[in-house]
Amino acid sequence: MSDLPVLDPQPLRDLLEIGAMEGLVQELIELYREDVPGRVDLLNRAIGAGDVRRTMAESHGLKGALGNLGLVRFAGLVAALEGLAHEGRMEEARLLSAGLSTAFEEALGALSATFEQA
Repeated sequence: MSDLPVLDPQPLRDLLEIGAMEGLVQELIELYREDVPGRVDLLNRAIGAGDVRRTMAESHGLKGALGNLGLVRFAGLVAALEGLAHEGRMEEARLLSAGLSTAFEEALGALSATFEQA
């Protein structure tokens, strides 16, 4: 997964190019900062409980939100977790999920650095 870029800025740049209100990207980054840690916690709890169905649901929703923001590497990690859950490989998912906090911070840093004045 580390071969994937942290951020593809194009989805958010597209918003700016089509005339999104000034500050919208900053609002989206703030929503990311506020919302995603709770979603990661729910995903971690589902994985820890060995709950395949909940892991798949949580990872699927989070993956989509991350993709919409162009957070390629983080979305790839979550997609891998979803795939492992789908295959019933929950121990591997548990091990891989250890990288979620780092992926969140890395993505937040990339968003902030790229769109600091958007």
